[in-house]
Amino acid sequence: MKIKDVENPVEEFRKLSKRFSLLNDRFLAVAMDYKYYIDSTITDNEIFKLRDNVIYKLQSAKFHFQLLLEYHDRIEYQLDKIYKTNPKTIIQNEIEFAILQQRAIREIYSIFDSMIYHLCSIFDYLFRLINFAHNKEIAESPKWNLFQTNRNLKGYMFCSKEMVEKLKIFDQSFVYPLIKHRSYLIHTENDTGEFTLSIDLKDKKFDAKFLSTELFKNHFPEIVKENKNADMTIKYSALWLIDKTIINATEILFELSEDMQRNKKIEFGLFIRIGENNTIESPSTPYWGNRKIN
Repeated sequence: MKIKDVENPVEEFRKLSKRFSLLNDRFLAVAMDYKYYIDSTITDNEIFKLRDNVIYKLQSAKFHFQLLLEYHDRIEYQLDKIYKTNPKTIIQNEIEFAILQQRAIREIYSIFDSMIYHLCSIFDYLFRLINFAHNKEIAESPKWNLFQTNRNLKGYMFCSKEMVEKLKIFDQSFVYPLIKHRSYLIHTENDTGEFTLSIDLKDKKFDAKFLSTELFKNHFPEIVKENKNADMTIKYSALWLIDKTIINATEILFELSEDMQRNKKIEFGLFIRIGENNTIESPSTPYWGNRKIN
């Protein structure tokens, strides 16, 4: 069975950049909705700081994905250089090749792990945004799983009852597996996978692959199901994780906007937009775009 990989990294990164731009607009929209439904005080900029923190983490995850792609290319370049100088170093698995292989495994999986840390932090920051917009009690150290603590479930101090039900869905489908994997990496041990190398002797082209681990696949059964148990590279898994993060973050933002509308504190904000049929609406409307596109 063919190993699942990112076949066109340049094109995937281009599409990813476009999706990040759309998600950035939606973070702008959330801040506008907060000012429209919850607090129109023009000097209160905390909502914008929280928004910028999430965007920072998203950009960091994107940067680590770029690093992963670039590092992968660098390894193939180094292999090509070694092969041109002394082919038997690779063919006979001599010490120089073995050292390069072990170093590459350590470094590329550490980049992958760092990307996971940033992706996890996004959901902690998202809950901090949710908690702030709830405008009831600000948690001292807002983290994602606070929504299902006894303290919140008794009085919905940190987020609304409606948001709790929505967050449970996101948690079960993606966020909990992500946090579980991060926790294992931090508290148990590192997780490195296999390195495979194929050489086209005719064209002297190298195809190096770093495979996703069994632990990763156990923590994310959805990716296994989607790909019918095929092996996959960490490039493919990294792109899948970012894709799922964008989808989940987008849906959370839409749910947060609806939650602010349900529980609005003011009639309308300082800035408004005149919609169709001369209706008054939030200035965020054009920034949200089509919910089905993310």
